[in-house]
Amino acid sequence: MCLGMRSSHGIEAIAIALFGLGGCGGQGGRESAGAGGPPLDGGVSTVPGDGGTADGGAADGGGALGCADLFDEGALQQFSIDISDDQWAALEAEFNDLADLKTGLDFATYHPITLHHGSETVTDVEIKLHGQSSWLETVEDDGAKAKMQFDVSFDQIDPTGTFHGLHKLTLDMPRSDWTFLHDRLAQHWLRQAGIFAPCSTSVRLDINGAYYGLYTLEQDVGGALVQQFFPQNPDGDLWKGGVQAETNEAAPNDARLAQFKAASDLASLAAIVDIPSSLTSWAAEAMINDADGYYNGSHNFYLYDQGAAGYVFLPQDTDSSFEWLMLFSEVGFTDHPVYFWSARAYPQPLPGDKWMLVLADAGWRMRYADAMAALLGKWDVAAIQGWLDAWSQQISDAATTDPHAWADVAEIQTATADAREVVANRAAYLQTFVDCEHGVAAAATDADGDGWRWCDECDDARPEAHPGAPEICGNLLDDNCDGRIDEGCPPAAATAM
Repeated sequence: MCLGMRSSHGIEAIAIALFGLGGCGGQGGRESAGAGGPPLDGGVSTVPGDGGTADGGAADGGGALGCADLFDEGALQQFSIDISDDQWAALEAEFNDLADLKTGLDFATYHPITLHHGSETVTDVEIKLHGQSSWLETVEDDGAKAKMQFDVSFDQIDPTGTFHGLHKLTLDMPRSDWTFLHDRLAQHWLRQAGIFAPCSTSVRLDINGAYYGLYTLEQDVGGALVQQFFPQNPDGDLWKGGVQAETNEAAPNDARLAQFKAASDLASLAAIVDIPSSLTSWAAEAMINDADGYYNGSHNFYLYDQGAAGYVFLPQDTDSSFEWLMLFSEVGFTDHPVYFWSARAYPQPLPGDKWMLVLADAGWRMRYADAMAALLGKWDVAAIQGWLDAWSQQISDAATTDPHAWADVAEIQTATADAREVVANRAAYLQTFVDCEHGVAAAATDADGDGWRWCDECDDARPEAHPGAPEICGNLLDDNCDGRIDEGCPPAAATAM
């Protein structure tokens, strides 16, 4: 059962406006050691059996997925911080600084705190605000309930400082994740499937003795995580959104990134990108129904430079996943694996240019379906639903009493039930896409009779819409399935509707 839909324009349009991305032959490209990074060595594996128990526990305190004990899934973590009045006032002033926030630049500064976790107390620790579009949304829309997100640094004061072996942590929880579990579910499955993702769990945060909110506690994405997933090539540049260096910040290889950005055909792209492994990352984003990864045309992705193997696309910030598109769009779990924009509300999230270079090609589209088929084999519906059931019970009190939550108790419960349905229904839908690409007669249908199977076109309800069709000016739709709307039309016609 799906909750009555909230308007998607206030959420989807912000990300598109701030960070929207642009927007044949052969199967050229290089094979790589793995999908989204090779399996871990040195006694740690990204595919370590079942990655935890059905009741939400995790063998050896989180280590079953190569994680520190701080990410033990068997219990809700609890942090308490003390911060002085003047530092809290400065933090609140930054939080409400919409002018600087709308520049898109990182202006947040660190503030000293004391952190308590169980019997442990840490004094050499600082926090700063985290986020961008979700930060803007909550400040503009939530008034007194606006919720801060945080980066926590243990090495800001002492460069060698760590906490449970970790230099930094992130407390992430955007207002639109009504389950409070999107990142945790997605990252747990991604790591289990051998795909680059941080360790995570849930944490309750108190500030100066008062309950502030429930968060996903995430491992910092940086050199240590890269080393874990790319032990043979640990020193490459990791680019957030293809623009911000997360490793080698002082001297990233800008010339190589420029070569990537300039790639405008399959041959030049294959010379700089590990396309097969990137297809696995894109398929993984499609699996979790990610509404703002590179799948779905948004800024939330990483590029990692593997050296000779080339750049690989990797997932990032998976909080708009699972049932998000049921609540904030009309597409639900049937978002098209290739032409994701076709059923989305205007303004549609249009694809990045590299997406179209690869998936407009029939050969690469088949290999994308093959990557998806492999991931479907790792998508255990009962196990993932078991995580959701156990973890939603684990966090229930903290979620329903969060003083900064957007959703009320009924909405949290409904969203969680919807997420459970999506775990099963999304996988079943994607199996029909795989079957269609593989030519299974029952799946390879053509409802509009235009000669194109539904898996190979952007709108199977309109015979005038398919690859190569003429663009119909003024309808604000993609008629030729090239990821652009009303291109080549006079400005008046393109905005007439």
